Amino acid sequence: PSCHDSPGRDPCPRRPCPRQLIETLGRDTIATKAVRFVTRRGSSVFTGLAGGFFSGLTGVGGGAVMVPLLTSILRLPQHLAHGTSLAIVVFVATAGLAGYWLTANVDWSSAVWLALGGSVGAYLGAISMARVAPRMLRLMFGLFLLTVGIRMFIT
Repeated sequence: PSCHDSPGRDPCPRRPCPRQLIETLGRDTIATKAVRFVTRRGSSVFTGLAGGFFSGLTGVGGGAVMVPLLTSILRLPQHLAHGTSLAIVVFVATAGLAGYWLTANVDWSSAVWLALGGSVGAYLGAISMARVAPRMLRLMFGLFLLTVGIRMFIT
């Protein structure tokens, strides 16, 4: 059955519906893989643009902004979203840092020591994350964001 067989839809023989297109091309043809590749890349660029904008605007690290975008827009599983966020944070943070540095809004003496502690903590957290079930990781992450959000309203 096609999308055009549904009640209330106008048949349009000149434009095949997506279901007909996939049936015609097959699931593993080069054309369908190309469509998926372009769609996925476009969604990734949009997600990166939105996440980068809000990271730069708020000064919040990639995880707090990117993980929710990666799980909702790109539909990545929780663990994969966390790892992907960490893989791109160096690029997003570097671009954001340039803007903050140009406006003299970086405390370099603190940044060096925070980077040292943060690097060790990130490594230990990444190892620990692998042992946490996806649902529990999502709940822990949500609780963390909620706590940070509430604290920002209070202070």
